Amino acid sequence: MPQPAQLSSRNKDFETLRRTFPNLHDFFDAVADTTYPAITDLPLLDAIVRVVNSQMLSTKAASAIFSRIEAAAKQRRLKYLANLTADELRGCGMSQGKVRSIHEFRTKYRKEPSRFEKWRTLPFTELEKEVDTIWGISTWTAEMLAMFYFGHKDVFPSKDLAINRGVELTRRYVDAEFDPEQGSPCRTLLARCIWRSFEVDFWGSFE
Repeated sequence: MPQPAQLSSRNKDFETLRRTFPNLHDFFDAVADTTYPAITDLPLLDAIVRVVNSQMLSTKAASAIFSRIEAAAKQRRLKYLANLTADELRGCGMSQGKVRSIHEFRTKYRKEPSRFEKWRTLPFTELEKEVDTIWGISTWTAEMLAMFYFGHKDVFPSKDLAINRGVELTRRYVDAEFDPEQGSPCRTLLARCIWRSFEVDFWGSFE
């Protein structure tokens, strides 16, 4: 549950977005209960599994695979999800490429844990460069880690398919000049609003 300070920050930033994008009045009314992501307190060796698993998958498919991964790790009493073998991860439904990314991160993390724990405090541009050193993962992974695990408030996930679709629909039906970059310094909240617009079927009346 969001804490009072979080709600205060969210309310202030939500009003900033309303002022910045006056043509999106109905849009913001529809997603008015949107909040910043709660920071997920997972070890990085678990968080990387969750984020990598979600790449290019629907929320439903990703959740189903992740549930199987959690169950497999629990059955083996593993400390971290990334400690599952390649065969076990594939058996849960994960692709070979994603397994390789996870295990490469695990290998590097074990050698330099302090380096990777510093990811939690890096500015986004530096985080993006660090994430890009791991095979098979790059900007989208950095964006998700920044938003959902490290508490960044000004990240707009430009590589996310749903976000790009939301921007396209906004420009087509609401504001042809919509530029999400103008949402700084609270672009994370703007992204959450766009995701929320699909959850509440805001676009259903247009298409």
